[in-house]
Amino acid sequence: MQASPTLSHRACEAITDLLGAQQPWEEAPAARLRFHGTAPAFDTPHALTLSAGAAIGAYALAVEKWWHLATGQRQTVAIDWMQAASSLNPGHFQTQNGYGLPALSLLTELKADFYRTADQRWFFPIGSYPHLRDGVLELLDCANTPAALSRAIGRWKGDDLEAAFEEKRLPGVYARSTEEWLRHPQGALLAQRPVIEITRIADSDPEPARPGARPLSALRVLDLGHVIAGPVVARSLAEHGAEVLRVTPPMNQDPFRQTIDTNIGKQSAFLDLTQAADQQRARELVSGADVVVQSWRPGSLARRGLGAEDAAALRPGVIYVSVSAFGDSGPWAERGGFEQLGQTVTGIAISEGVAGGKPRVVPTYLLNDYLTGYLGAAGVMLALLRRAVEGGSYHVKVSLTRTSMWVQGLGLEPGHTPREDRRHFAEGLLPLLETRPSAYGVLQQLPPVAQFSHTRAHWALPPAPNGAHPAAWLHRPALTP
Repeated sequence: MQASPTLSHRACEAITDLLGAQQPWEEAPAARLRFHGTAPAFDTPHALTLSAGAAIGAYALAVEKWWHLATGQRQTVAIDWMQAASSLNPGHFQTQNGYGLPALSLLTELKADFYRTADQRWFFPIGSYPHLRDGVLELLDCANTPAALSRAIGRWKGDDLEAAFEEKRLPGVYARSTEEWLRHPQGALLAQRPVIEITRIADSDPEPARPGARPLSALRVLDLGHVIAGPVVARSLAEHGAEVLRVTPPMNQDPFRQTIDTNIGKQSAFLDLTQAADQQRARELVSGADVVVQSWRPGSLARRGLGAEDAAALRPGVIYVSVSAFGDSGPWAERGGFEQLGQTVTGIAISEGVAGGKPRVVPTYLLNDYLTGYLGAAGVMLALLRRAVEGGSYHVKVSLTRTSMWVQGLGLEPGHTPREDRRHFAEGLLPLLETRPSAYGVLQQLPPVAQFSHTRAHWALPPAPNGAHPAAWLHRPALTP
C-alpha cells in the first residue's frame, strides 16, 4: 500500500525521541528527511516497517548533521519504505552468482523453537554455533530433533531450565508477557534506560569534524563485533566512507551468509584474542581508532584489556560501542544471548502468537539485530557530535532486549489479529538490489537504505572473506582542505 502521511509523521516523532533524548535537536526530522514509496504491511501486530524507518532515519540525520558541522553544507535524506522494511532481514534477498543463500546451516544449528516446559512455559533454546548446539544437547541429554528437544525440555520447570542454561553459559529463556518482563528486575532496569545510552567515560580535547570527500572519510572504525548487530553498526559507518577494519577470531567465525552481509565495506583480519600477542595487536589498533565496536558477552573484552575504559586510556576521545543481549548491568548483565531471546522475554513473542497458543518471533524472524545495529550507529554519530564540541571519550550502549522494548513502545497496529497461517514476511517485498563483484562471485544485495542528496551512501569495498587482510590500518585518506 502507498505510505500514508501518518506513518511518516509517526516515524519522525520516533526519530525526535531518539535524537532528542541525547541532546537538543535544532530542527524537526521532516526538515531534512523525506519518506516515500510503498510501505509493506507485515503479518504482525508490531510496527516493524515504522521501526526500521525510524532507526535508519535517526542515524541518517545524525550523519547529515556531522556533514554540516564539517563543511557548512546541508543535505536532504530520502528513505524508501520498501527498502527500509527489507532491511530487517536483508540476507533473505542476497544472491551469489544468481543463487539464493540458505537461512540456516541445517548440519550445525540446533532445532530452535518454542518448547513447553513442565510448568507450561514456552522455552526457546538457541544453539547457532556448534559449541552452543553441543552444550544444549549435552545439558538436555537428547538428540537434535524437535521431538527429542520437546520431551527433554518438558521435564524441566522454566525457572530451573533458565538457571541451568545460564550456569552452562548457554543462551535460552522462556517467553514472558510484557507485564511479566516489566516486573522482572532486568526488565524494570532496562525500562529506565534510554534506547541509546551514551556515557562520557573520560576527558579529552575536542576533535572537530573534518571535511572529506564523504561524511565519514576521516574516521577509523575497529569492528570487534560478531554475529549481526555489532557488525551492522560498523557497516553503517562504512556507508559514508569510514575506514572499517573487521577483526574476527579464526576459530569462531560467523556463518557464511552473515559474513557476506556484514563484511560489506570493510577490510577483514584475523586476531585470536585469547593470545597475548594478538591482544597487544588489538590494543595497537584501538590506539589508532576513532570508534571501537564490540558485541561479545559483557565483560569478555574487558578481561582482555579491551574494555571501554581501556580503550579510552589507549585512545583519548574514542567512541566505544557495546552491543549486549540484556544490557550490561543488573542481574542478567553477564548473560549472553541472541536476538530472538530479546523478542521472547519482552512479550513480543507472546503477542505474535495466536491467543493462548505457542509464541512466535516476528515474521521477519530477525528484528533486534538490524535495528540495534542502526540504533548503535546513531549513537556513534551523537557521541561524535558531542566530542567535536565538548571533547571526551564516550561509551555507547545498546541492547537487543531494549530494542524489543522500544519496538513495543511504538504501539501495536490497530485491528491486527494473529493468524495460525501467517504469510511469509517477504511476500510482496520487492526491494531494489545492487550488484557487485566480489571474492565470492557476483553478489546481489540490498544497498544502503538512507540516500543523501549530495554524498551518495555506498560501500566502496565488496565483502571480504574473513581474515583476507592484515590486522593493520590503511593510510588515512587524503582530505579536502
